[in-house]
Parts: sequence; structure tokens; C-alpha cells
Amino acid sequence: MKKIFGKGFMEIVKKIVQDKILWTAAAIASLSLIISRPQASDLDWQTIFSLAALMAVIQVFEKLNLLSNGAAYLISRASNQRTLMQLLLVLTFIGSMFLTNDVSILTIVPLFAIIAKQLEIKPVLPVVLINLAANLGSLVTPIGNPQNLFLLKYYQLTLLDFVKLAGPITLFSLLLLGSWSCKFAKTSVSAPQIFKSKLPGVKLWLTVILTVPILLGILGLLSSWVMLLLALILLIVIDYRLLAKIDYGLLLTFICFFIAVGDLSRAELVRRSLDALLNSSVAVYLTSLGISQLISNVPAAILLAPFSHAVQALFLGVNLGGLGTLIASLANLLAYKQYLLNFKKNQIIIY
Repeated sequence: MKKIFGKGFMEIVKKIVQDKILWTAAAIASLSLIISRPQASDLDWQTIFSLAALMAVIQVFEKLNLLSNGAAYLISRASNQRTLMQLLLVLTFIGSMFLTNDVSILTIVPLFAIIAKQLEIKPVLPVVLINLAANLGSLVTPIGNPQNLFLLKYYQLTLLDFVKLAGPITLFSLLLLGSWSCKFAKTSVSAPQIFKSKLPGVKLWLTVILTVPILLGILGLLSSWVMLLLALILLIVIDYRLLAKIDYGLLLTFICFFIAVGDLSRAELVRRSLDALLNSSVAVYLTSLGISQLISNVPAAILLAPFSHAVQALFLGVNLGGLGTLIASLANLLAYKQYLLNFKKNQIIIY
């Protein structure tokens, strides 16, 4: 037992040490101390607890192989290459809505690699489209990615408010993915052989039952303490070793940026400059779009939200901004890494 916990602790430390975004956030937070001193009110614990609970649930879903099993079942029924790719894109899109874009990338790209090698499908365009589907699908729900969860909490949006924000871009996203999927020919394919693992009945039902109140807590309909407690209970019951899989670096990154934003917002010169810069919805959209390319969309959302009430512009900017550079979204880096691991094994992975 001691060895298991020791190994898990070292895994957590290793991830934190290698987390470049976290160290960037820590540097910004440290520099902000020159301007002001942190206050307890700077930390949005409701967002942090919600993010922690969401990550716990996602680890459970990954452990139970729910997405990969569903994908294997549907894909085995594809009769041609176009239908196969459309199913993959739909699965990625829907999976990202509920299990985040990162999980969808880590599940679907390796699955596609198995299929591509069996059916001799060229991988570049499919992997790009899978990454696109993951990013676009994740913007549909508040739990699709961390920046949406933050915006939901910060602007105190209801679920209906969020649906109104995401509705138009969701329809556009589906049309875009649908049109690109038609680039694939209707070449007949034999059903690919994909391994399906057996789903554990009792653990599956426990996960389904506890996920409901956890999601209610994330949406602000249940106490954040109760929500987090239920998420941790579920994680420990399914497999306590999953505690080491949670992205603690992301939680620390949020804390660092909350401290930095709190300090910066108390500086009169900084506040006036940002107020002047973010003086219209177009400016908010373009600024968030641009900053996302440099520091990724999650930190961009945290940094800009306190200085703007244009929630729709900020929502579109940070979410569409994630479609840009490799560092604009963690999902982009993961897709690139998975592509190299599965199709370019002789390449050096840089991230």
C-alpha cells in the first residue's frame, strides 16, 4: 500500500514539475504581488471545487472505458469510409460535451489509429477533424472544458443562459463538421476489429447514480462541498489510485491566475488600461482570441473576465481561440502528441 501511494505521489509531483502553463501562472502570480497583496475573496472556491469534482468523474468514466466501448460498438457497424469518419466525429463531438475535449482526444485518436492501420486510411485530415470536433463539441456544455466552467461560475449563468450562448455556434460547428466529413469517399470497408472491454455492472450503476448530483453541484444546484465529497467517494470506491490521475496542476493554475487577477484588478493603471482596451464586444472577442494563442484559452478567460461584461464575446473568443496554435488549447497538444505516437513513432515529441 505504501509503495502504491508513494508511486502515486511521485506521479503527481512529476506532472506538476513538467506543467509549463502552471509555472507560467505561478510566475505571473508572483510578479502581481509587487502590485498588491492577495485577498481571500480573490479565490473562487466554487469554480475550483467544481473543476476538481468534474475531473474526478472524468477519471471514473475513463477507468470504466465508457466512451471507448460505445465507440467500438458503433464503428463496427460502419459500411463505408465516409460513414466511419462521420461516426468518429459525432462520437468525438458528443464525448467532448460531457467528458471534455482532452478525454475525447485521448480516446478517439488511438482508436482511429487502430482503424486507419487496418483499413489503410491516410491519417492527417481525420486527426485534424477529430481535434476540431473535440474543441467544438466541448464548447456546447459548461462541463466541456475548464474555461466554460469558469465562465458559468464567474458570470453566474443559468444552464439556459449557457445554452443561448452556445446554441448558434453549435449549429455552425455541426454544419462545418458535416461538410468536411463529405470529403471522404463512400469506399466500402470491412468492419474493423476493435477490442471491447467488459463493463462492470455494479460500478457502472454507482457511477450513473452519483454522477447526477455531482453534475447538479457543478451547475450550482447543489452545495459545492456535497458535490466534491460525492465525487471523491465515487473516485475512491471505483479505484483509489485514480486520485493520482487528477490534474492537480490545472487546479493550482486556476489558483495562481485568481491571485494574479485579484492583484492586477486592484492596480488603478492596469484596470484603466484593460477597461480602455476591452471597450466593446468586438475588442473583447479579438483580445481573447489573440491572448488564447499565447497562453491558451483557460488562462485567457480567467485574466479577461473581471474586466468585461461582454460574456458572449469572451465565450466565443476563448473557445474559438482554442482552434488556433498548438498551445491555444491543451487538446491541440494532445492531438499532436497522439498523432506522433500512433503514426510518426520516429518523430521527437515536443510540447
